[in-house]
Amino acid sequence: MSDIEILPIDPLDAELVGAWITMQNAVIAHDTPGDAPYAVAHQRLRLALHPSAVDVERYVARIDGKVVGATELVLFLADNQHLIGFELEVHPDHRRQGIGTRLLEFVERRAAETGRDTLLTGVVDSVEDGPKMDHAGQAFAGARGYASVDNEIHRRNDLFAVDDDDLAKLYVDAWDKAAGYELIQWVNHAPDDLAEGIAAMRARMYTDPPMGEELDIRPAVYDVARVRDEERVCAERGELQLAAAVREVATGEIAGLTDILVFPGQEEHAGQNDTIVDPAHRGKRLGTILKIANQRLLRAYRPKLRYVHTWNAEVNTHMIAINEAIGYRRFCRDIEVQKKLS
Repeated sequence: MSDIEILPIDPLDAELVGAWITMQNAVIAHDTPGDAPYAVAHQRLRLALHPSAVDVERYVARIDGKVVGATELVLFLADNQHLIGFELEVHPDHRRQGIGTRLLEFVERRAAETGRDTLLTGVVDSVEDGPKMDHAGQAFAGARGYASVDNEIHRRNDLFAVDDDDLAKLYVDAWDKAAGYELIQWVNHAPDDLAEGIAAMRARMYTDPPMGEELDIRPAVYDVARVRDEERVCAERGELQLAAAVREVATGEIAGLTDILVFPGQEEHAGQNDTIVDPAHRGKRLGTILKIANQRLLRAYRPKLRYVHTWNAEVNTHMIAINEAIGYRRFCRDIEVQKKLS
């Protein structure tokens, strides 16, 4: 369609930004009913602030001045410089008009212009025990050369349905297996003596979780400066970051890490960020301790918040067992799709 206009989002154009967010939430309501909507405050802040390890570009597609689609591109700067991760959305009322095709052509052109040869995005699939999702993205991606390279199950924890007595028993039992470790929790800014260990844990998130063999994500470059930069951005965007680590007392070594993010303007949903336990310290219920402790911290800070969302590789049976034990239930399947540019 020759009348499709693709233009960058100006954070100071309040009308354009508002139309973009409205379009995004229409997509969520149609494609993934029950998922967390975008909080207006948070989306506006994300336009202006992002970590220094990435560059982010956002564009809308308009027809006759109306926002009908959008794309967000994440260009990694500190590592994975071969890669662009992106999202692509088209308003449900304006599909099958060539808008998605035009946006995808634009994304692939930007990848070539920036010297990137790998594009990675996601499409959604339903699971038997979850709500019915819109699967059109799967056919769209496949027809344009994007191959499935990894599957994750998106689970949602309804905190209002969690049995606190069951959690308390799990927590006590877990500590019986974790002699010699201590729990440390914080909000937004990690203690200085943990920062180096946290950087190591963040880097492990790029190598330790099960991944598809064809998924081209490479080891990350993480140091204390990157940890502090991400904390700074979270704080400036008004995000509440609730975190927990377990440390081996004898060595002072960080053995595991987890954190949850609550976005400004979001009163019902939170997102689980990283959870990782060092392989040398596995088998001691540290993941269970981390997840329960941090869930309790969230309840203390946001007692009326209802849902926490998390994602695990479909084959990550150990972490799945932990999550299901503390209340997470399957919501949908997220399929990572990847294309290599020739």
